[in-house]
Amino acid sequence: MNLSNPIALRAFEKALTKVRAGPRPRPKYSSRTADKFVIRGYVELFEELKGIGLHQGRSMNSEAVAAILDSLEGNLRSTARVRVLQAQLGKRLSSEVMAEVGDFDLSVCVKPQKFVVRLPPSVRDVIRDGVKQVTAGEGGSVFMRDWVLEALVKWVNSQRQEFALLTTIIEMDKTLLEKF
Repeated sequence: MNLSNPIALRAFEKALTKVRAGPRPRPKYSSRTADKFVIRGYVELFEELKGIGLHQGRSMNSEAVAAILDSLEGNLRSTARVRVLQAQLGKRLSSEVMAEVGDFDLSVCVKPQKFVVRLPPSVRDVIRDGVKQVTAGEGGSVFMRDWVLEALVKWVNSQRQEFALLTTIIEMDKTLLEKF
């Protein structure tokens, strides 16, 4: 790869530095001392989250925390992952795949259920402050319960899209499964 633009070169170097460092491993905490937040949602939504968690090798609690944190960042990472996969497939094929992926519709959920999310230390403050900023920015017309449910629905939809696109890419090119 030959980068001649100094701005592009600098951005590339920054990206490489971050990749080399890798993500910091999260410390392990006891769930007994964790902050807790009750989500008043629906069985159908929580079953979907649980299924995503099982597929990803994570707990439903981890999926809920990831959904909330992703939404606080404006869904940038989840949107970027979907767009990268769409670019890999191309416009026509990715449109076909996306048309087959159904969106999760909260309005058809009927069975209410509560789910207690256990938040790692200091995450609750980040979430509470972030949600407070988001809801205040919308004139106080959005309640935290509604915002959290919307964050979970967006996460479910992005995970569905990601799975469908990635599965299609792998089906088209089985060499991706070979060891390096």
